[in-house]
Amino acid sequence: MLPVILVAVVLFRENLALIKSGGHPKFPHHVCGTRSINWNPRRHPKIIGGEQPPMGAVPWVVDLQINGKHHCGGVLISTRLVLTVAHCYIDGLTVRAGAVSAEPSEFEQNIKVERAILHPKFKKYGPYSNDIAVLLLESAIEENTYVKPACVSNKSPPAGTICEVSGWGAFDPKQRDVISPVLQTAIVPLLSLNVCRENKVYGGRQQSILDTMVCAGKLNGGVDACGGDSGGPLTCHFEGRLLLTGLVSWGDGCAKKHRPGVYTRVASYKEWIHEMAKTLNEEI
Repeated sequence: MLPVILVAVVLFRENLALIKSGGHPKFPHHVCGTRSINWNPRRHPKIIGGEQPPMGAVPWVVDLQINGKHHCGGVLISTRLVLTVAHCYIDGLTVRAGAVSAEPSEFEQNIKVERAILHPKFKKYGPYSNDIAVLLLESAIEENTYVKPACVSNKSPPAGTICEVSGWGAFDPKQRDVISPVLQTAIVPLLSLNVCRENKVYGGRQQSILDTMVCAGKLNGGVDACGGDSGGPLTCHFEGRLLLTGLVSWGDGCAKKHRPGVYTRVASYKEWIHEMAKTLNEEI
């Protein structure tokens, strides 16, 4: 192990070299998948009438808006790149970062989407297959306590891992068109694909459960994402940090028995995400 003083010198030299080269770190002094706010959500809330996280507790989640109104969720992965699901994309989107309420905040940042790249095989194997898109912002988001990137990895946590799903979607399954005025977060466990493919769950449907998907939720219902949450993050507690594991994609209703949420498995698309970042002259 390097002495503390030596480590400090090494970091100083690295930063000095970076400054001399004219570059700058995308999120300086920050490790992805960590939050500055100390918060442990309860294990039994649901996004439908669930728990509102404090400001900065989910710093990577962004609100995708159209004409100033909520449309879908998204996840910040660098200063100019946002992940969301392909079925959410429409022209004219604005990304709202650093806010948890519908009310304006002095900490929020609003930046228009300059360009979007949808996965070329979106819908090829069913209506929600390859449901992922990369959005390029017109200008860079500024990192602060309330805005930080999620971790994109080729690792996918095992079934049983505890995860958090966040969004501004409906909080009443009987009123799926009425979205929440505040960000909500729920705790859900990952389910195995075998369980998700059972006939009593999602077996035999038009959209089959693909290896590029991940299911999360409780089979007895009660905890789930809902309408308006699409594109938002499923982050899992894994190897000491919160790993971006999924993007809210689809499901049958909200919080119903044997109908867990189905998410786009981010690990399956890591190489594609990095390729698109290079195409857009950005780094992750």
